[in-house]
Amino acid sequence: MRILFLGEAIAPHLMRWHNSFEKMGWEVLTASCDFNDSFTGIRLVPRWKRGPLRYLTLADQIEQIIAEFQPNIINAHFLPTYGLAAAAVNAHPLVVTLWGSDLLLTGANGYLRRKRSEYVLKRADLVVMDSQMMVAETKKIHRIPRHLVVSFGVRKSWYESGLARELTEAKPLRILSTRRHEPLYDISTLLRAAQVLKQEGFNFTLTIGGGGSLEQKLRQECRDLGLDDRVSLTGYQSDEQLFNLYRSHDVYVSTARSDSASVSLLEAMSQKLYPVVTDIPGNCEWLADERHFFAVGDAPSLAAKIKLGESLSARVEAHARYVHTLEAKGIREQQMKLADYTFKRLIDDYAVEHARPHR
Repeated sequence: MRILFLGEAIAPHLMRWHNSFEKMGWEVLTASCDFNDSFTGIRLVPRWKRGPLRYLTLADQIEQIIAEFQPNIINAHFLPTYGLAAAAVNAHPLVVTLWGSDLLLTGANGYLRRKRSEYVLKRADLVVMDSQMMVAETKKIHRIPRHLVVSFGVRKSWYESGLARELTEAKPLRILSTRRHEPLYDISTLLRAAQVLKQEGFNFTLTIGGGGSLEQKLRQECRDLGLDDRVSLTGYQSDEQLFNLYRSHDVYVSTARSDSASVSLLEAMSQKLYPVVTDIPGNCEWLADERHFFAVGDAPSLAAKIKLGESLSARVEAHARYVHTLEAKGIREQQMKLADYTFKRLIDDYAVEHARPHR
């Protein structure tokens, strides 16, 4: 079986799909115009340098790749960009994989964006999403005939090593955020919560992993709030470095204003961290106890919820509450096997459907 992936090659999500399907025995090719120097796939060149419509200019290159590679199925990731390009080519069977923000933030706001989303969804033979709440949001735009819910998940090896981790008393409490430094993830609220904790005399350290366009602004905020002695910003981390960050912390925080199924939350849960996250639908599919939630942008509430994870017993009990959910639908290899089965079923069904004589 041959599969063509279209998407941002600089994004870990896409390459996780590429690598997973390769391990399952597929012949895999990834094409992208968003890549770094190490990318070994097909490097697309848009005629326009900026704007979302630049992806439409990739259509003729994608057509040529399809003609030469002859994929059994095409999987385009991120609706407004590579989903749009694949829909314009109108090659099938086409799977469009949503990442959450492509529909929640840019897919339904405004007439033209909504029409763009509708155009892509109409041409998709299967729509993949990572949470049940995304199914409902997608159907508000277009009635999709076929969909699959799979999370990007955490590696089984991470999950198994996390089960073996022994939690200990933490003094100071080690708090971790691994969200990108972009407006969507609202790291400033976490810094304000850290200021509240410091003013209350709470014993903690805060590590902010990752990077982004707001990194320098956040470093300045740390200085302005007097948090230099409590907060460290690590910059981007490799998978191994990220794993070690999770293993060496106690509480995980996500201040995201919008999200579907957050991989970073699942990674934190796999290493038994106590999660404190925004009260949004995507997070509620993984956690059920109100002790883990705070309102978007509410720094005092966030500070109070962080303190609930201070004791060893609280962190042990939290893991016991969420581990079964993580095991049931958060392990990457299991989720990719489900995608593998569904994609092969689609290929077979599409072939049968289009072999029938039309009257």
